[in-house]
Amino acid sequence: MRILLYDTTAYCPASPFYVAPLQDLAVKGDLQYEFFDEAKFFDGGRSIVSRLRRRVLADYYRYALNKELRSVAQRFRPNVVLILKGTFVFPETLAEIKKLTGALLVNYATDDPFNPRACPPCVAESIPLYDLYVCTKKAIMGDVLQAGCRRVVYVPFAYKPEVHFPEPPSVTGEHERFGADVAFVGGCDADRVPYFEKLTRALPNLELALYGGYWNRDLWLRRYWRGYVFGREFRLAACAAKINVNLVRRANRDGHVMRTFELPACGAFVLAERTAEHLELFTEDREVAYFGSPEELARKIEYYLSRDDERAAIAERGHRLVTSGGHTYKDRLLAIIDKAKEMM
Repeated sequence: MRILLYDTTAYCPASPFYVAPLQDLAVKGDLQYEFFDEAKFFDGGRSIVSRLRRRVLADYYRYALNKELRSVAQRFRPNVVLILKGTFVFPETLAEIKKLTGALLVNYATDDPFNPRACPPCVAESIPLYDLYVCTKKAIMGDVLQAGCRRVVYVPFAYKPEVHFPEPPSVTGEHERFGADVAFVGGCDADRVPYFEKLTRALPNLELALYGGYWNRDLWLRRYWRGYVFGREFRLAACAAKINVNLVRRANRDGHVMRTFELPACGAFVLAERTAEHLELFTEDREVAYFGSPEELARKIEYYLSRDDERAAIAERGHRLVTSGGHTYKDRLLAIIDKAKEMM
């Protein structure tokens, strides 16, 4: 099998998901692969200059990316093209790749393709061109089928063993940087704000750490913002917090998120939003604890802050379940390959 993988190094080391598993399978002689890195076509900087450059040159970057993707596909002649999300891939490019190579087109949908805040129109417009749509959220599957994809399956997110493992802060200054009663990693969505506003008002002495975009723009919560964490800093933040809150993204119709697996893999104690997908994965108060409202979140945090042994036991069981349960991205890749083989 020859797989052309479209992914991004923009969020390295959390991404790309599937390069390391493909390398491992290639070494064993199970397949050949080519990696197409979306990130090399875009300046991922957060400065004003970088943002202006992206806006001004957006169309140029997109056309250059699609031209190169067609060229790589024509040269490599894959059996399978696996595209993660495909934010900048034109429908015309997919159609041409299909015509040139006859490859099976597979999308691993990391976001809701119908969510305009997460995906441009071309992502939803491309759905009928895919042979297989692999959804990380069950709520979108019916809409994807209705949009014209001939086969839709559910494959959850996972974790990367080389990135997500227990590592408590051990160097001078790391405890001060990452230590917290409660931590949350994720963007400042409007529906997330009430959880932390009510929490900090109910527990005014709480040491809260908020990591991610736009928390610094909220007048009340910006005092708790600690910037961004990736890779090792994510591990340190997860391990240094007594409680890690895991909220899904409602606008994305999430039932779980990447942190669902990454936090337990790091050995962290997780207080997660009570969703159907979370309940399928973890038993309540055994591998993780749950909440269903801002009021319940505050009550659960107050309860668990004073129960070190109970938190440790739940965190250990969550870690054991995730790390021994076939939840790596290699496991997910093998599942996707099996689905693809059924269609070839």
